[in-house]
Amino acid sequence: MTRDREAGIVLVNVLVILALTASIVALMFGSRDTARERVSAMSDGALAEALALGAEASVIAALRRDLITAPEADHFGEPWARIAQEETRLATGRFSVVIRDQQRKYDINWLAGGRLGPVTTLARLLEELDQPPELAAQIAAILTRVGRVPALENLTAFGIPATALEEIAPYVTALPVEGEVNLNTAEAPLMRAMFGNRAIAARLIAVRAREGHITRETLTGAGAVRPDHSGFTSNLYAVEVFAEAGVAAVRLESTILRVAELSGQSVGVLSRRFMDVYPAAAPE
Repeated sequence: MTRDREAGIVLVNVLVILALTASIVALMFGSRDTARERVSAMSDGALAEALALGAEASVIAALRRDLITAPEADHFGEPWARIAQEETRLATGRFSVVIRDQQRKYDINWLAGGRLGPVTTLARLLEELDQPPELAAQIAAILTRVGRVPALENLTAFGIPATALEEIAPYVTALPVEGEVNLNTAEAPLMRAMFGNRAIAARLIAVRAREGHITRETLTGAGAVRPDHSGFTSNLYAVEVFAEAGVAAVRLESTILRVAELSGQSVGVLSRRFMDVYPAAAPE
């Protein structure tokens, strides 16, 4: 019995050793596969980022070209606007681009200057959107005290209702640098608020829809005076790129600033943010 017991113990020990050995071998092969997958995912991630930066560079090039060839007006019929595509497929992956003219909206920070005009404009817009017009004076008082804010939602910390800010958000923003409202890209409620005359605003919007843009001559023909803090060009753009390569995807959000001065012209990235790379379905 003792000999049989000893033999059984030896057999168990052998089986344990074999099991451990098999587990180690399986782990080695599994780790190798995992490492290979990790390297492949990192490679795909780097390629997706490169695609996103390439798309961003194409937008910068288009905006620089527009600054040189058509500096008098910016509107959605120009090549810079048409560069936005639903999707572009390449052998290395695919990407899509969205360009938003940041100056299609009214800069809330104009109210920090203590002037009546911006308060009146915002009050009209609030009325257009069925919001309390007295909020305009409250916001002006806040900004006169604290100065410029980096984002519209920052005003909730001072008691401005989030619901009101959500209503005006499609037409109002907080720009990182001063910028006039582009009358060629502003939407109808903001146009009505800025001109303070629904008939004139409707006439200008109709001309813009028919001809693609409006000019100083258009305003004169409509019997309108150009509102304060408005113009016909834009120099601040938000660019969003979504890029995929293999099993990786990345979202790039950039703010592009154009500068046109007597000393020269420049187009560059004011801010850039990559969202986390995450696994994605491989392109079909």
